[in-house]
Amino acid sequence: MSVKYHSVGKTTPSGAHCLNVMDHPACLGKLPRMVTETIRHRKFPAPGQDGLFLQLPEAYYHYALEWCAYPHWTLAEAANLMTGCVPHRPMFLKGDAHKQLDLQVLQNENRIRSAIKGPDQRLDLVKSRKYFGKAYLLSEQVFTWIEKENIDVPGELIKAEQVVHHRFNSEQYTTPCLEAARWVVENFWEHANLREPPTQGAIIQALLQQFPALSGQECDWVERVTRHPLARPD
Repeated sequence: MSVKYHSVGKTTPSGAHCLNVMDHPACLGKLPRMVTETIRHRKFPAPGQDGLFLQLPEAYYHYALEWCAYPHWTLAEAANLMTGCVPHRPMFLKGDAHKQLDLQVLQNENRIRSAIKGPDQRLDLVKSRKYFGKAYLLSEQVFTWIEKENIDVPGELIKAEQVVHHRFNSEQYTTPCLEAARWVVENFWEHANLREPPTQGAIIQALLQQFPALSGQECDWVERVTRHPLARPD
């Protein structure tokens, strides 16, 4: 059986690429190991979750914040995040939109592989201490490479990296909720008129706009713990 696939350092005479390997499981053993990592660990979305796996879903920034706090990424996670997908997005979902997105993810995977195996080796692989045979990219190194090569990635990913870098590399440890609490105290309560205190709704609305990383429940918690003890309830 003739097999066509997308790889590094190994092409077919026609140069054609085929994404329908899931229709031929026997082909998986003929694909390069790093290409098949995503395929072998494919996870099918739960009902109603398919929209999460499109490009730049609403939850993308929240996932980017979480993953930017991790020192290590898998190749598939890095390619997904660079494409504007959640890091755990599976490949080969049904629909034309997913097929086009698969192509973009594969392009970023190949770009990363070239940076790993290239003559100047701009990206390093770190072996996992917990899982035998598993290797990771250094996320901080990935961002340095993205900036140096002027690679186009979602603005939300760059913003998430900047937020996390500031949060954990500043002189004082902080979290989104702590930052939000300080902001509420400084902007609403330090010089508040307790006869006409700010309303709960106004503070929560301001928090949602100022701190998009926070959920509504977290904004409610910040409002409650920062509320002046002498302020009358709404």
